[in-house]
Amino acid sequence: MGNVPAKAEQDEEYANQTRSRRRTISNANSFASSGTARTRSKRTTSLVDSVLNNTNSARSRGNSTSENPYRRRSPKEREAFKEKRAQDLVVRFNETVDGGYLSPFGCYTLDKLDYDIDIVKTLIIERKLAPFYIPLQDFNQTWSDDEIVKIVDGLPLHSSNNVEIPDELEDLSIGDLSNPNFDYLIDKKLSKKDQSRQRSKIFKARLYQKRIIWQETENEVFLEKKLEEQLNKYLPNDALKLNLYKNGTECPICFLYFPKPMNYSKCCQQPICTECFVQIKRSAPHFPHDENVEDVDDVDKDPNLLISEPSNCPYCATPDFAVIYNQPNDRKVGINGILPSQYTLDNKVSTDTVTEPFVITSDFIRPDWKIKLNKDRLKLQRRSANATAIHLSNQLVDPSHNSATNTRTELEDRLVEEAIKLSLEEDNAKSENK
Repeated sequence: MGNVPAKAEQDEEYANQTRSRRRTISNANSFASSGTARTRSKRTTSLVDSVLNNTNSARSRGNSTSENPYRRRSPKEREAFKEKRAQDLVVRFNETVDGGYLSPFGCYTLDKLDYDIDIVKTLIIERKLAPFYIPLQDFNQTWSDDEIVKIVDGLPLHSSNNVEIPDELEDLSIGDLSNPNFDYLIDKKLSKKDQSRQRSKIFKARLYQKRIIWQETENEVFLEKKLEEQLNKYLPNDALKLNLYKNGTECPICFLYFPKPMNYSKCCQQPICTECFVQIKRSAPHFPHDENVEDVDDVDKDPNLLISEPSNCPYCATPDFAVIYNQPNDRKVGINGILPSQYTLDNKVSTDTVTEPFVITSDFIRPDWKIKLNKDRLKLQRRSANATAIHLSNQLVDPSHNSATNTRTELEDRLVEEAIKLSLEEDNAKSENK
């Protein structure tokens, strides 16, 4: 379907390429001495390189487009991506929707927030997903209105960044954080592999500190605006604070109290905060649990059998977990609404604007799950092809291996087939994602 070639076409293409390579090898053999180990060694080296380096040529073909999801990014590109992502996850007090925000409060660590940030922010702005609220640690029904307002006024914009730095990053020199270039911190006496590891650790330590600075800066602005005599237009007035927190609901997963309405599981109608919802995702790629293949090495298994199962409901274990959200009918403030400082108790949402709840699956906020699965499949295919190439090359160059010319040709053909097979698999993976 679509751009995906039919199996018959794939088989015909595979056969044609194999026959073409065989004719090339046959013609070459008519001009070369097949009885010398030196000739076999040269030919074998070329064939083995075609298998081991096949992925590099495939990447070169894909580099013509920046949208190729299988293109390997350079270290600096990966660092820039991670830094931008960390900046996008900073909670900003002026990015508010119905009393909540577009970024998580910080119940979970940064490395666990691997969802698509743009998709989640868009869903919150469109009122299809509950915003990230500032939670209460506890709630008491006997609290007076004045007590609730006082407690809410003392809430921070984001949880304190008091997560302990891993021991491996604690004593690293991070240099000047305002300077994006930190190559001068790398020990050039180390091997290239060790330099790469050191760079990765330094970058993680720098990003950790930058993240703290970015969020603390936003927190300070938030607190300063609270202390101003005139209420800032982006801050909630007392009426909105009471509307949000007077009747809080506990999330059964993190046990924190959040304003209503919350997201609800589509299957069993259980509440779940957005902070917990974005943690739920598919299982990591793995082979099916089959007793017959448990003792078989992954390299020897068919990479196409690799699967990634949909997430289950954390309450009733129903597959394909999804949530629904009904936007509040008594407030529409912040983005695409009135200013939080102007909220009144009679601020009703027109029934004409209320739409049917939008069903959001965990796959919807991670649309790249199939790309990640295909990457793991290709990685396994390369390992298998490399192992086959090395095994066959050992047979071809072994001086004690005195097989007939036809046998050597068969071994060479197998190397060619492995190279063509790997190339076709990569092309198919790219076609599936177009």
